[in-house]
Amino acid sequence: MIQDTLNRLIEDCSIEFKYFVTIPYRFKQTNLRQVNSDNKELRRTIRNFYDYPIRTWFFNEIHKDPDCRHYGGFHRHLLVEECPPERWRNPSKRMERFLSQHDAEALFTALSGGIPTDNQKIALLKRVLRLHPSVPNGTLGVVVKPISDLNGVLGYCLKQAGRDLSIGDVIDLNASDMDLTADEWNDRNPRHEGVPC
Repeated sequence: MIQDTLNRLIEDCSIEFKYFVTIPYRFKQTNLRQVNSDNKELRRTIRNFYDYPIRTWFFNEIHKDPDCRHYGGFHRHLLVEECPPERWRNPSKRMERFLSQHDAEALFTALSGGIPTDNQKIALLKRVLRLHPSVPNGTLGVVVKPISDLNGVLGYCLKQAGRDLSIGDVIDLNASDMDLTADEWNDRNPRHEGVPC
């Protein structure tokens, strides 16, 4: 039911999620309020860095493996849109500085009117996410994968809804660029006015 609603929202708002992101905490984080606050800040970090209203959905999940040191704590999944080609052709100053330090080849490609490779885009998104203090460093600190089956990814993100957590705890509506309270997706809250469908 909720998955159908989300699929309809994606279609009605012409959202094209490109990346599926998983972010654990460095420690066992059991405070859902803090997780949701971190999600808001992550959204802001992404948008400020790219200087573009990239739409992102946040899903919270509890670690269920009793052998995991984070058992009972939260980790997060994100669905993230791709930075549009026009932003790559005209990168923000922050993007330019960051790429000049970490990926000069991607910067040269962008400034030459091209688009960096998917691997270069993923590497940059990982670095951007790590700018937020709640995101651990290291190869397991953030996992970014291209989405090939959006319906399967949505099902995965919603697997604990109604079983281990309420739907309101799984989907972070305050941080996500979605409004499930209205029948018409274009009747947005003021916070969403910068992100039209």
